[in-house]
Amino acid sequence: MKIRTKIAFQFTLIVALILVVFSLSLYYLLEGYTKDEFNNYLKDRAQTTAKLLIKEKNVDKRLLKVIDRNTLSSLYAAEVLVFNDENLVTYSNIDSVNKFPYSPEILEKIRKFKYHEADYQNKKVVGLMYTDEDLKKDYLILAQAEDTYGEQKLERIKDAMTIGLVSSIFLTIIFGFVFAGQSLKPISRINQEVSKITARDLTKKLSTGNNKDEIAQLARNFNEMLSRIEKSFELQKSFVSNASHELRTPLAAIKSEIQVALEKDRTPEEYKEILKSLNIDNQRLIQLINGLLQLAKSEKGDKSLQMVPIRIDEVLFEVQDELQHQHQNYRISIDFEEIPDDDESVTINGNKSLLRTLFNNLIDNACKYSENNMAVINIRFNKSNCIINVADTGIGISKEDQEKVFEPFFRTKNASNYKGYGIGLSICKRIVDIHGGRIILKSELGQGSNFNVILPHL
Repeated sequence: MKIRTKIAFQFTLIVALILVVFSLSLYYLLEGYTKDEFNNYLKDRAQTTAKLLIKEKNVDKRLLKVIDRNTLSSLYAAEVLVFNDENLVTYSNIDSVNKFPYSPEILEKIRKFKYHEADYQNKKVVGLMYTDEDLKKDYLILAQAEDTYGEQKLERIKDAMTIGLVSSIFLTIIFGFVFAGQSLKPISRINQEVSKITARDLTKKLSTGNNKDEIAQLARNFNEMLSRIEKSFELQKSFVSNASHELRTPLAAIKSEIQVALEKDRTPEEYKEILKSLNIDNQRLIQLINGLLQLAKSEKGDKSLQMVPIRIDEVLFEVQDELQHQHQNYRISIDFEEIPDDDESVTINGNKSLLRTLFNNLIDNACKYSENNMAVINIRFNKSNCIINVADTGIGISKEDQEKVFEPFFRTKNASNYKGYGIGLSICKRIVDIHGGRIILKSELGQGSNFNVILPHL
């Protein structure tokens, strides 16, 4: 079922229920009012008869009967009987009491409750007790009549309400479809615009209409999603392009060296030199591929990564031992700004392998780009974060390049003389993001760089 049809159906159902409840309530209210009005009329007739017949002693019964008989042909002709204590008829406004059937049960209820209203043989019946103060006698007055006019009026009201209800529901269905179509028009427009957007052209954006309602908010959110998808596609294209370019260089060098080696026979020493050169290029290729794999893994944001409490100083000391073992000329200093009172201040919830990669890249860069091959690491903490500062006195980074150094494959101009692929810092940024932290760079050309890694501790 289409949304338009569903909205129109639900709208019609709600309106129909409201109209039905309103119509029924109004009808029963009018029915009760009509019944009360007619019962009051019968009550007045009974009281009037009692006053004229019992209280006014000089009133002639025959004259009263003549008057009542003349009113029997009217629309509200009421039949009146007066009973004494023994339930014998002392007065009747009709010639024969047999023509005026009544229920003994109703008489008992009238005597019991002093006043009673009932329905008997399609007629409304009202009975009351009247006391003759002079004779100290009780009389029961019974008045009944058929409410012809009231029933006709209620029948006409019922017909009018039925016609009105059916007409209203029919109009509600029509207007429901019209209004649902108008309300869903912006969504139909969005559907048409979305159908024109392809993977080759993500620059198209949806119209946000009046920029005020929920449809406009939906269009804005969709445009933001398109922008993120476009950015992801651009990163993917850039990744493939740069990875292909970086992989081509060592592979081309390996191919050239193999071709040169095969041009003529060479001595064992020459072959050894060629193999050494091939091994160096192969190591570069392995490092590049490992870097690309780490970058791809960090960009993927693997949710299955195991996060456990880890002391950040222990990770730093392990990285220090590893780098100094690989590079004898590296000098790495690690110190606390102040000694922590408890382990939680320097313990974070993280993945040890990723944290080792993070600090390995930062410390290796600090040593590699400094003439003295020295990196100074300072550890400090506050109420919520553990802050690790990695500083060097190397070549530094210009202000215009500082915003780009965390992008994959970006390398500053002054770093072209150093080995690298521009992958390390982008991996560091992604690892810090995975751990819910921040990385802040402060640097000046020729004066070195400071990387502040801020990670939430336990």
